[in-house]
Amino acid sequence: MNIHRQWTSNEMMNRAQIARMLALMRYDRETCETQKKSGDGLPEDIAGEEWYAKYAAVALNEGWMSLREDGKFHPGDTFTYGDLKYIMEQFHLSEDLLSFSLKYHQGDGMVPRTQWCEVYQLLSAESSRVQREKLSIHGTPSNISALGAWQTLTSRGLYSAEGLAMDIYMDYSLEVYTAGDEILCVAGKADDMCRIENVWIESGEGDEIQIFFDGYERSIKLEGKLNQKLEPNMADLTFTEGRLNGVDYKTSRLKAALTGIEERAAVLKDYGTVPISENLVVYQIYPSPKVISKDELATDGTVYEFVLKGNEICGIIYQDYAEETIRVLLHGTGQVYEQSSVTVTSSEPFLVMGNDEVKRYEAGTEVTFSQGESIFEGGGEVAIKAENERGKIQVLSLERSSGAPSYHGEIQIQEAAGGLLVINQVNMEDYVAGVIPGEMPVSYGQEALKVQAVCARTFGRRALGTTFRDYPANLDDTVSSQVYNNQEECEESIQAASETRGQVLQNPEGLTATYFFSTSCGHTSDAKDVWYSGSGTDDEKAVSVFLSDDSVTLNLMQEEDFRRFINMEDGADYFEQELPWFRWQVFVSAEDIRNSVLNVCQTDIGELTSVTVLERAESGLLKAIRLDGGLDTCTVYGEYKIRQIFSPVNAELIPQSGEAVTGWEMLPSAYCYMDAVVENNICEGVLIHGGGYGHGCGMSQNGAMKMAEMGKTYDEILKYFFPDSELITE
Repeated sequence: MNIHRQWTSNEMMNRAQIARMLALMRYDRETCETQKKSGDGLPEDIAGEEWYAKYAAVALNEGWMSLREDGKFHPGDTFTYGDLKYIMEQFHLSEDLLSFSLKYHQGDGMVPRTQWCEVYQLLSAESSRVQREKLSIHGTPSNISALGAWQTLTSRGLYSAEGLAMDIYMDYSLEVYTAGDEILCVAGKADDMCRIENVWIESGEGDEIQIFFDGYERSIKLEGKLNQKLEPNMADLTFTEGRLNGVDYKTSRLKAALTGIEERAAVLKDYGTVPISENLVVYQIYPSPKVISKDELATDGTVYEFVLKGNEICGIIYQDYAEETIRVLLHGTGQVYEQSSVTVTSSEPFLVMGNDEVKRYEAGTEVTFSQGESIFEGGGEVAIKAENERGKIQVLSLERSSGAPSYHGEIQIQEAAGGLLVINQVNMEDYVAGVIPGEMPVSYGQEALKVQAVCARTFGRRALGTTFRDYPANLDDTVSSQVYNNQEECEESIQAASETRGQVLQNPEGLTATYFFSTSCGHTSDAKDVWYSGSGTDDEKAVSVFLSDDSVTLNLMQEEDFRRFINMEDGADYFEQELPWFRWQVFVSAEDIRNSVLNVCQTDIGELTSVTVLERAESGLLKAIRLDGGLDTCTVYGEYKIRQIFSPVNAELIPQSGEAVTGWEMLPSAYCYMDAVVENNICEGVLIHGGGYGHGCGMSQNGAMKMAEMGKTYDEILKYFFPDSELITE
């Protein structure tokens, strides 16, 4: 009802609006402004800076309108039949041409807009400037902050609508009078429905959608709430009576190299010539959305995403930073990479490319490749990808925690001496989204997941340009690199990757070595200390920090201070101190230690007599120990070997939660101290008190989770773990 009242009140027009329509019927805005400056003085009720002053000056100078009896123009007064009769006389327009009669109306009666439009149609019939056309209104300064005063965004571009209240026509299809880029008057409603085609949906949640189109961002309020969060994508929006009632997502995409572009077609590698729709839009969506010309696209083989409507390209999506792809070697049964056969399928049509041929398979078709097939002759390679760019290829011959895994990007199969190698060439952001759930529980919260996303992306970026163990890939999908796609990507991991898109850590030496581990002891270590081997190392230096908001002054290289730290006698609070593996203890027998030394160091020390700490890192991490026995002495360097030497495989390992575990082949960490247990002058073994779980270098995943729970943001958390690094976007 309120909108109806607004429409009804807008049926009448004022004298300023009429003056504008008359002036722009013959002159453009700049000429009107010139006439205002060069003409006689304006009536006292028209200030020169008002929007209508120039138009009133033209209408008066041309004699098309007159002043009222008091010598004033009265720009805000309603346009009357007396005003209309005067104008018709000046233009020698006969009343006989009208569908209504003036003689039945009083001179001070208000003229409905529809009757004025009938007169204006006749007045402007010989004007080359005035057009009557159909367009939709989709933006004003009230919902697009980037628009200037009186600007209106329409289905035909940007117009000026000085003096007109366009907000009430939002998302309506209208019949309007225009002159150049000026909307002169709304003649009426054209249709009940209108559409905005090829908009970029930035986000949608709750009762609001954020969109980008024609170079502007706009928020659309909904009457109800969305059932689910909308992900960024291209779409067509449908409005009925000004209300959004349809979002038509454009999910059909393909990613390909652009090798040529024509007026109505694009030439794509592997796809040939593909027609372009008339309303093609090219979106740069990162780091911020903007519309670019198709002439700015590179035809040198640069890869873009092409959005399809039917068999035509209606949109091209472009990233402003180099959207790298990374090559991930996929492991088979028993961590073996070479496989005797590979079977693939997809839930949608997919393409198989090899031997200079492209074969298309329908959704659900299973295709098997075996070693020795002709397609691999001469070092040939098979490439498989979904026809829809966002589709996935499922590798049925592989088994993961979530079942047979599916992959974004392209699956490549190559023949090697021991079998077939399967490599996933995938966009870096899809790779990151696939790493997150394999390395961190998504229950840890969004800020912690974003920390993991930045670490995973930085790790992946460091691997680009390298090979993994001489295989034709940058890394693999196991703990040897980063666990990838063991658990399917999910909404949380996709969001974490999206919200940190392109972000990596960089220190003065280059990309940061973003190691990570499970749980800290309250302190982290340098990489050179973690991978210590008894001499200097070329490993890139990470950092060593206390994980506490308190000021801790302990010197953990000193045995006394380190014991106070592990025994939690220093009075400080640490982020992870309530977690089970923050502190733990275990008794390892002398016999088990002797056997471990024999296996690890190939030395039989005989009956154990003592264990001596030779060197601790700044973090308290054990770097070197000496074991003395009745037969020999053994010095052990490096936290990994030390954890093996004191293997608790036959012992009960007790975290601070009190629930003992057994069967562990290594100590949880090398942040520990040891006390020999001696009976009757015989060393029965050592009682070990320690903290943390993992090597302790870089980012503690549980630490990130606890810090996020405390309200710290992902960039603040990263600064704790990597204080010498800065967060940048590449």
